[in-house]
Amino acid sequence: MKWLLRSPSMTLSGTCKISLRLSVDGDKSSLNESLDVTTTSGDHEVQDQVKRVLSKMKKSDSGPKDYEDRNKLPDNVSSKYPLLRHRRKLIVIALDCYDQSGASDKKIIQVVQEIFKAVRLDSQSARFTGFALLTAMPASETVEFLASGKIQANEFDALVCSSGSEVYYPGTYTEEDGRLFPDPDYSSHIDYRWGCEGLKKTIWKLLNAPDGVRILGSSNQIEEDLKSSNSHCISYLIKGPSKARKVDDLRQTLRMRGLRCHPMYCRSSTQVHTVPLLASRAQALRYLFVRWRLNVANMYVFLGESGDTDYEEMIAGTHKTIIMKGLVGKGSEELPRTSGSYLRDDNVPPQSPLVAIVNGQAPTADEIATALKQVSKSAAGM
Repeated sequence: MKWLLRSPSMTLSGTCKISLRLSVDGDKSSLNESLDVTTTSGDHEVQDQVKRVLSKMKKSDSGPKDYEDRNKLPDNVSSKYPLLRHRRKLIVIALDCYDQSGASDKKIIQVVQEIFKAVRLDSQSARFTGFALLTAMPASETVEFLASGKIQANEFDALVCSSGSEVYYPGTYTEEDGRLFPDPDYSSHIDYRWGCEGLKKTIWKLLNAPDGVRILGSSNQIEEDLKSSNSHCISYLIKGPSKARKVDDLRQTLRMRGLRCHPMYCRSSTQVHTVPLLASRAQALRYLFVRWRLNVANMYVFLGESGDTDYEEMIAGTHKTIIMKGLVGKGSEELPRTSGSYLRDDNVPPQSPLVAIVNGQAPTADEIATALKQVSKSAAGM
């Protein structure tokens, strides 16, 4: 039996259409038999009704299907399943290493290459180990940055870009011209009650009036960043980080207005990204677990000592964490919370056997491999 998915805002007539399809889209012989019965019974009126319904269904099949088209890969995109289906371990690199202008620091390239070497020291384990890169950069900028360090994007099984608003599978979901195509299922998942246009106006007003009052004639505190924005990520450049709202205050104000979203400061507090409530880098890892059956306990997440304001969400959990000490010079740690909010220790345990620390200034493959073995043994003894 073939099931057809529809949007949650489906009308009653849509429900009727689905029930009709479920009854006739399976075995054609049963349909022919039902027509024969109506013919022999002499009820021509019922037979005409059935034919009219079938003709309408054929027309609807050939017509546009907005929901299906939005979640279906284009013809020029490969439909192979990503290699994540066969991975037993996943090395997640989520190092928020940027300079004062928000551009990616080149030293992260060397760290990524050393992580590759460390994993490949064990040839048997490397066969079942995949890599994922989590970043606030858009996909085009991420691919360009990796290419500058002679790292191919398809060396990663997954790229989570724009602060968790898009998930890509290099080497699998790619168009003919080589461009990456985002996971349509993830896009559909985070799209629930996402009001992009209304959010743009509200965030613009809130961030340009941090104290709730906009002074007439004053300059704007933010500027729209179209290059980093997409259908599920609203990006603004921050001109004065010292005057910006704390992210807790911003999140509370937006939710009091009934706006379901997840705001965060990123790239050394030079940008603010607003993504759907179900989207973030941590939520993307949970999606990979559900979608591709990747055990979260077999994920190894590489972080700096600080990072974007969603950084703390990726420390605690059943996964293993390796912190690269001294690698990230400046994150967005001054903008996460207000004075009356919860503290970092309330969200992140001060000590955990699932967390290892590595010198991030000039890490070697052997040091990284030792840290991976350390957290694996600690987890096994818990």
